[in-house]
Amino acid sequence: QAVNTAGDDKESSFELQLEKIEIKNATLVYDDRELNMLLDFSDINVDIAGKMYGTSTELLANGKVENFSLEYENMNYISNTSLETKTLLNVDYDKMDISILENELLVNRLPMEITGTIKMPSDSIFFDLKMKTKESGFDNFLALVPPDYEDYLKDIKTSGSASVFGTVEGLFFNEIYPAFSFGLDVKNGNFQYTDLPEEIKNIKADVSISKPQGILDLTEIKIKDAHAENKNNPVDLTVTLNNLVSDPYFDGAFIGKINFDHLRDALPIDSVSISGIVDANLFVKGNYSAIENEQYDKIKSDGIVMLDNFFYDSPDLTQKILIPKGNLDFSPENVNLREFNMRIGQSDFNLYGKVSNYLNYILKDGTLKGDLQLISSSLNLNELLRLQVIKETADQENTQVQSPDANTFESGETEVLVFDIPKNIDVTFRSNIKNAIFDHLPISDINGLISARNGKLMLNGLNMKMLDGELKLTGSYENSEQNQPFFDFGFHVTGFDIPLAYQSLTGIQKMLPGAGKSQGKFSTNLNLNGQLNQELKMIATSVDGTGFFNTENLQIIDSRTFDQLKGILKAEKLKNVMVDDFIAHFVVSDGNLLLKPFSTKVAGQETNVTGSLNAQNLVDMRLDFNVEREAFGPDIQNILSVLPGQERIKLIPASVVIKGPVGNPEVKMDLSEARKTIADEVKRSTKQELQNSLNKLGQGLKKLFDK
Repeated sequence: QAVNTAGDDKESSFELQLEKIEIKNATLVYDDRELNMLLDFSDINVDIAGKMYGTSTELLANGKVENFSLEYENMNYISNTSLETKTLLNVDYDKMDISILENELLVNRLPMEITGTIKMPSDSIFFDLKMKTKESGFDNFLALVPPDYEDYLKDIKTSGSASVFGTVEGLFFNEIYPAFSFGLDVKNGNFQYTDLPEEIKNIKADVSISKPQGILDLTEIKIKDAHAENKNNPVDLTVTLNNLVSDPYFDGAFIGKINFDHLRDALPIDSVSISGIVDANLFVKGNYSAIENEQYDKIKSDGIVMLDNFFYDSPDLTQKILIPKGNLDFSPENVNLREFNMRIGQSDFNLYGKVSNYLNYILKDGTLKGDLQLISSSLNLNELLRLQVIKETADQENTQVQSPDANTFESGETEVLVFDIPKNIDVTFRSNIKNAIFDHLPISDINGLISARNGKLMLNGLNMKMLDGELKLTGSYENSEQNQPFFDFGFHVTGFDIPLAYQSLTGIQKMLPGAGKSQGKFSTNLNLNGQLNQELKMIATSVDGTGFFNTENLQIIDSRTFDQLKGILKAEKLKNVMVDDFIAHFVVSDGNLLLKPFSTKVAGQETNVTGSLNAQNLVDMRLDFNVEREAFGPDIQNILSVLPGQERIKLIPASVVIKGPVGNPEVKMDLSEARKTIADEVKRSTKQELQNSLNKLGQGLKKLFDK
């Protein structure tokens, strides 16, 4: 409303009452790409009221920001923090001055006050602001904890003081920023949960962030003295950071002993079970550029971390982790593992060696490099592959995962065993593992190189003993976005025991159900590449490769296949079928295995073998026998005895055809060649007898006429 307050004067004043301006559910984002800084104010709700008179305005603002976040150099410094304010402003539009007359600011629940002026006479801004906490109790300082974690502060007793203060003074223009100084001072802080026997005590901190008038690179952050104790275990921290924009300089030290058995009595560590001691003494000083350029001689770093009976158990893990002893020695270049013993379930690990480039890895997301010796007396790979608990989402619970190959997955739930190799590690393990178990398969004396690099797991000449033989394994594994890892492996198998393989490998039991009663050994050279499903089983249609296998002293006992020959072969030869040693070559294309023809002797009879196994696990094989007369069974001997010319039949061809699903194929005899051979001999015999009679008649007539 306009009111004339000067009567007949030529000049009059103008007054406007502003009832309300509302800002609802707004978002304000400041993204400074050059500084790599992001400010985010989400869910802003503000009410503004006041009055305007002449060139001045008096405004009362009530507002709240539900979520304030600050990210700098890709690190999140503030998140999930709420801001609430009640501010009385006086604005002089003529001079462009803003005076904060009254102010109350709540950061989460911490009450603060900001007073002072902001002047904008031109394109420059002048600040003269002061900030301080209105209350200095340590409990108010804990109010800075984000709301998401407020539940952890229930039923807590506190004592001591804490104050936050600061100033902003000076000019802001282009890249010139005003001087500022912010501080946190904590003294004699103590807190204790009412239902726990111990407290965190003697808490103190002297933290400052300051900058003189000028560029942001002049900013300095200092944690001069941060200290806390739990029982008789003190922890101390000091940090200095400056040159944050151009070339950050850091100087820090951490000295402390954490006894988690004592800490559990002071903090509600409910989500995990943790115990043991971590004793650390670490110092580091240098410039970030030295890390980027790997000039570690320009960094001063020293320290040691010792672990004693450290134990960790979490709902996210299927096995407990125990580190009886750990001794890590830090230098700028390396972390030396002088002693690091670990147990995970039934598996034990002893690691020795060096991890390098760790500063680059921690501070710059660089590549962590390592050359370690891994010694173990026992590894349970079944446990280790299932170490991480897979949490199912609603979609996963209601959706059955399908493979490109319908036969790859059985119906029901899919067990996810695939794993990722981080892209930014380059670590080699020189392994010496005495015993391991995978599936039901015991393995011993594992030696060789295991490397993880650029997201790939690589095996270089990994030798092991298993199934009374030896395996040399080379190749690589790399997961895909679809959780269907790529593999490229070479297997060199020497002298695997066939019945042991049947007992230990479920795949053999399904593919060759009769192998459990067989005897002998087999060897193979095999190169395969393709993809695995989420259960680490091969997706058949993706597999390509080549190879060969050979057998030694193979005996096939009570075989359904060779039982088909009982009409031709003697029964004693079919009960324990001896197979001469042979070499069989094959190729694999799109999951289809083609067996190149080869010859051997089965039960002493010459046999040619051909066949294939397709990606749908359907077998199509043919065994062509040449059965010797002395091996004929009584049934065929009785048939042959009445046939003319049977004495000339020394070999009978007979074939066995195997078709159908692997593990339960249809086995049939093919005697078409046998029938033809016998028929040809009978015909030949009949013709021969007639010819013999004519010859005899001719000879008699000749003698008669010659007289």
